[in-house]
Amino acid sequence: MKPPGWTLIAAGVFWVLPSTASGTEEGCSTAGRFSSSRNASASIGDPGIDVSYYRLDLHVDHVNGTLRGDVRVAASVVADTLHAVTLDLSASMTVDSVRLGQTRPVFVRLPTGFTVQLPTPHTRGEHLTLDIAYHGAPASTGFGSFVFSSALEGPWVWSLSQPYGARDWWPCKDHPLDKADSVDILVTCASGLKVGSNGRLVSVRDNGDGTTTHTWTERYPIATYLVSVAIAPYAEFSNWFKYGPQDSMEVLNYVLPHHLELAQSTLPRTVDMLEVFSRLYGPYPFLNEKYGHSEFGRGGAMEHQTMTSTTTFDEDVIAHELAHQWFGDLITCRTWQDLWLNEGFATYSESLYREARYGGDQYRALIRNRMHDAMNARGSLFVQDTSSVPELFARSRVYSKGASVLHMLRHVMGDTLFFKAIRAYAGDPRFRYGTASTSDFQSVCESYYGRSLGFFFTQWVYGENYPRYTLRWTAQTEGTSFLIDAMLEQETGTTNPSAFVMPVDLRFSAAGQETTVVVWNSQNPEQFTVPLPFRPERAEVDPDQWILREVIDPGPVLPTTAALAQNFPNPFNNGTSIRIQIPHRTHVTLSVHNVLGQRIETLVDGVVDPGTHEYQWTPGVALQDPGTVPDRPVASGVYYCRLATDGAFLTRSMIFIR
Repeated sequence: MKPPGWTLIAAGVFWVLPSTASGTEEGCSTAGRFSSSRNASASIGDPGIDVSYYRLDLHVDHVNGTLRGDVRVAASVVADTLHAVTLDLSASMTVDSVRLGQTRPVFVRLPTGFTVQLPTPHTRGEHLTLDIAYHGAPASTGFGSFVFSSALEGPWVWSLSQPYGARDWWPCKDHPLDKADSVDILVTCASGLKVGSNGRLVSVRDNGDGTTTHTWTERYPIATYLVSVAIAPYAEFSNWFKYGPQDSMEVLNYVLPHHLELAQSTLPRTVDMLEVFSRLYGPYPFLNEKYGHSEFGRGGAMEHQTMTSTTTFDEDVIAHELAHQWFGDLITCRTWQDLWLNEGFATYSESLYREARYGGDQYRALIRNRMHDAMNARGSLFVQDTSSVPELFARSRVYSKGASVLHMLRHVMGDTLFFKAIRAYAGDPRFRYGTASTSDFQSVCESYYGRSLGFFFTQWVYGENYPRYTLRWTAQTEGTSFLIDAMLEQETGTTNPSAFVMPVDLRFSAAGQETTVVVWNSQNPEQFTVPLPFRPERAEVDPDQWILREVIDPGPVLPTTAALAQNFPNPFNNGTSIRIQIPHRTHVTLSVHNVLGQRIETLVDGVVDPGTHEYQWTPGVALQDPGTVPDRPVASGVYYCRLATDGAFLTRSMIFIR
């Protein structure tokens, strides 16, 4: 799902919250209904059954805002002994009857569901089929659930059940862990309206009474929150995704007539996106059915299986929801705590699509925007409170930080292994058309990385915050090269973790020269020694922003002790540079002596401020300062540079060749 409220730097698009928004991070165009039910209970659907099939036969009365339905639930018994079956259904819906074959078992209504007493116990492996007749005005929790509204052209009815809203309009086992193998969706509504839904449209029947019945069949496994309907006097058009020499799949679009021209100019990009994601993740998972879009009125968009519901035709949003067909629909988060496996992947896929279509600069611009937003995340990416819908879908954490984690993992693993792992994860038969947890994804990545990634997932998924790096460094001359002594410090603002373990890029540069080294930072603080062929003037931490972090510039680095660097160049035949480091303001003498110890030149004799200072010595005629040798040309040979301060006396030898 894509919430409104994003600032998209690369796209040049600024989304603002709708004027009716409640002020939560997600925003919502049905804010009044949303705020009336901010928290939701987990499913009470029976763990003793495994649902294999749903048949929804729905009669929609848009005039009165009511729904009447008959739902069939077919399931296998997975408990040793089953005496009753509990299903989820909001209290706003009335259960009229329940049938089990030819019997009408007793059922007991509960605040968020109902329990059917089985006439005889069922044992493991047996099958049962319940037919439930019900009616009512659907509740509207979460992001809407089931909404009656209107468009310019007429009635407009739509659903959005994530995370706990399916129970608001139909009886089911409302948990992502239990996907039905198939679903039939029959919608009877006023003639002249079209119905968008999951799978394939197999028939449209005129009932001769001013109503029409639309039958959709979904033959791939599907979670309850992904079952959807969208009803309006839609305009319809199709594009085609050619995925083989002789094979094409329809991309079906239902849009409001006054948006048709805009949709026809933008939605064909979906075909390009299908090509990009099929290359990255494997073939589109629902090729035997379709992909497409139904316009709805919530704000943002929602990845309903095979037919996304959307308010916008923005390129990034369309890419986000399409990516969900792999990450969210094909592989669904096993629990809502693992929601980042849905939203983080879809958000990151926006950047990958831009990289494939427009190049690396667009990728980096968009991911940096997401990382900037992720700095506002509070708590762990692994959601702790799944009863609060705003907390569960907190944009900065689940979306932006989720995308940032994948961006960082790419750098840790390297492009080749990272993309192999992602494709393998999407194609793993243990998870395809089923569910996965964070640990499942981690294990796939580790199998390609070749070693544990526990450090990474522990700190970035289960931990909090991000590092604030400070780099302190000095450069010492070592022969014809330079040795960088670097100290990398970090602050985390938490004990979970107290230090982030990461490969960190350090870039050293001077005029016309640049070198990037990668250091493995595993403790705080940590010291590194880096050899360079040039004396750097600047150092940057993570310059390409592969890490969710801040970098604090410590300003000029002050030495802690006096130091006299080796002159450069050495040997020399004209002039040479001599660098000294002074820890505090003091009197300094820097002089040049011959092998007899005679001073032949004084370079410094006075008070010097703390810091690093560089002086030039060009051999010539000796100075006439008191104590120097008599005037004469400086001959080839060995000379000594001496540094004297209030606390140090240091000497370096130099070789002059005429």
